[in-house]
Amino acid sequence: LLVLAAYLMGSIPTAYLIVGLVKGIDIRSEGTGNVGALNAFHQLGPGGGLLVLAVDAGKGALAVLAPQWLGAPGWTRSLTAPLVSAGHEWTHGLGFRGGKGAAVIFGLSLAVLPQLTLITLAFVAAILVFYRNVVWATLAGFVALNALLVITDQGTDQIALCAALTLLVTGTYLVSIRKHIGHSVRGRQ
Repeated sequence: LLVLAAYLMGSIPTAYLIVGLVKGIDIRSEGTGNVGALNAFHQLGPGGGLLVLAVDAGKGALAVLAPQWLGAPGWTRSLTAPLVSAGHEWTHGLGFRGGKGAAVIFGLSLAVLPQLTLITLAFVAAILVFYRNVVWATLAGFVALNALLVITDQGTDQIALCAALTLLVTGTYLVSIRKHIGHSVRGRQ
């Protein structure tokens, strides 16, 4: 039940709902078409983007904290964590089209490893200020978090889960980048 609940909770399309309520538009047809915090930021401004980020991060945190609160075995979060992210990335109510999952993973990481996540967040902020590219800063943050897990010897289970989530999110970013490049090339022809 916790695993199913994690997927369904991840499938709540926060950006789609909030942008739809505030502007009356379908976020999938605006900006990047992504149903996530960054596109919500572009459609609604900083306040709307931060609201979507907070709610999506909250979904990730709840997916890993709820099993603990309910006394489920520790390995349960190894299932709920990727499924809340998968629900966010492949939202069943939107034709399996959703966000990239970075905000959800930020929330679950913050719930499980707050100190390492905050260190990583500072690194992401520095990269963002220097390069002004959210995608590269996010991907660099995932690399940094994985490195910190190994350096601080967080255990094989934790490292494997973080690596799997990183691959999941990186895969969605690569598919998105490939689609945008394809559209750009076809547009020039």
